[in-house]
Amino acid sequence: MTLHKENKVHIILFVFFSCFLFLFFFFQSRITYTLGNVFFGNVPILYNQTFAHFFFWQATNPLFGKPVPYAHHQLSRVYFIVGQLDQSIVEAKKELEIYPENVSTNYILGLTYGYNSEERLAIHHFAKYIESYPKSWAARNDKAWLEFRIGDLDAALTTISPVATSTDNPWVQNTYGVLLMNKGDYRGAQKAFINAFKVVENMSPKAWGIAYPGNDPRIYDVGLSAMKRSIEENLKYVSKQIKNNPSQ
Repeated sequence: MTLHKENKVHIILFVFFSCFLFLFFFFQSRITYTLGNVFFGNVPILYNQTFAHFFFWQATNPLFGKPVPYAHHQLSRVYFIVGQLDQSIVEAKKELEIYPENVSTNYILGLTYGYNSEERLAIHHFAKYIESYPKSWAARNDKAWLEFRIGDLDAALTTISPVATSTDNPWVQNTYGVLLMNKGDYRGAQKAFINAFKVVENMSPKAWGIAYPGNDPRIYDVGLSAMKRSIEENLKYVSKQIKNNPSQ
């Protein structure tokens, strides 16, 4: 009788464990994708690039079915942040192969190609992203900066103009100021830099970090300080130019 009961227990445990394994592997991509996001900024105190990479890799390689949407996208972002740019591009392209409708992956391709000094490819992907999200200040800001890098100042101003009215956005205002400064419009640049500095001088590291999802929250303070210095230096330069050339 005792043996019979033990067998029943063993059978129940076996069935339970088998069901658990089946459900886990059936939903493997979804589960590991969710866990990856936990370690990739959704829970800042648990931020860990190694764990995020592990779970996103699992999400992109399920035993059954295809990866959930944005699994390759997120893995691409991890590779980008750790500096493995070629691998980041590979994963982003896989995302678009499986889910061509996920146009936001063009944004990570734009960033990655930009850091890889492939400006024209970067501009192409930012342009594709902007087609779907024309009000995206971040995409317009990054595309304009790349156009400036290749010497196409007029294209850069055209790109950023639709969002340049956002005077409370220090990223846009700083870029807009740099473009105007290089056009010789020092007074317009000065106004843009003042707009930018008014915001960043009271900005918290957490607020700064919102523009950089997926990055380590521990570097936010360093990034914010660097941005403040950049804006201050730009403002000093144009103010000096105005002082030396009052008629401009």
